[in-house]
Amino acid sequence: MLNLRQLEIFREVIRCQTTVGAAEALAISQPAVSNAIKQIEAQLGLPLFDRVGNRLVPTAEAQEVMRGSEPIFSLYRAFSQKLKDLRDTRTGSLRVLSTPALSNALVPRALKAFLATRPDMHVFFDVRRTPGVVEGVETGFVDLGFSLSPQPRPGIEATSICTGQMVCVCPPDHPLADRSEVSAADLAAHPLIGFEPGTPLGFALNQGFWTPALQERVMVETRYSGTACLLAESGVGVALVDSFAVVGGRYDLVFRPLSPRVPIEAFALTARGQPMKRVVRAFLKEVRDGAARFTDPFLLPP
Repeated sequence: MLNLRQLEIFREVIRCQTTVGAAEALAISQPAVSNAIKQIEAQLGLPLFDRVGNRLVPTAEAQEVMRGSEPIFSLYRAFSQKLKDLRDTRTGSLRVLSTPALSNALVPRALKAFLATRPDMHVFFDVRRTPGVVEGVETGFVDLGFSLSPQPRPGIEATSICTGQMVCVCPPDHPLADRSEVSAADLAAHPLIGFEPGTPLGFALNQGFWTPALQERVMVETRYSGTACLLAESGVGVALVDSFAVVGGRYDLVFRPLSPRVPIEAFALTARGQPMKRVVRAFLKEVRDGAARFTDPFLLPP
């Protein structure tokens, strides 16, 4: 049985028609090429070349061997390219879950940039509530999750991606639209849209900004910033949302920073103790680079 290296030498001799030329092409010695051809002929029990002057002319049997080896080398070339693509993270699969807040801009922008140079990459992307994202990562259903909460659980590794902040959103003709920043006292005179207790955004606001007086002004409670923005756009009230939700200009709203600032962090969630695929590392880098490139003034520097 001929091995791949023997076939490679044999094919190169046919191409070059000399052992010297084949040796130079393969970066090996000329005696090594001659010995390989002798071994191949001995294994097959038939001559493969006729010497005509300084050239080695393949016999009819050699031509048959050459044709028969072509599918092997086509497969080998394809497999070698596959390995190179895996090394360069240009092929493979990536499964991602995100909470709604980070699915508005941060993750989609990163996916667009990531796939621009990886047309053969297969990506699964879905939006879930935080418990669904955590479950997906813990069970191995996805490679990577994104959340506004670090989720301190034994099976989860949380890595900070970037820091945004909570902002006030209101229609352009609202009295608060003229302010450069908005305080709790400014909000106390207006109907508000609040967050359901226990949400990461509600927790962030409760760290020194939200007051009982503001809670009394809440007309509607919701869970997601996107819903809060739609309600504010409809004139239901003023909303306090994360800055990630307003990147991209999807709403006819103005947004103003709070005073004092209320930071909100975005986290990448991976399975603790599990090796991370190269493609996951590459996508995480794209997310970080994308966050760094955001020109939105409400994304705080790291």
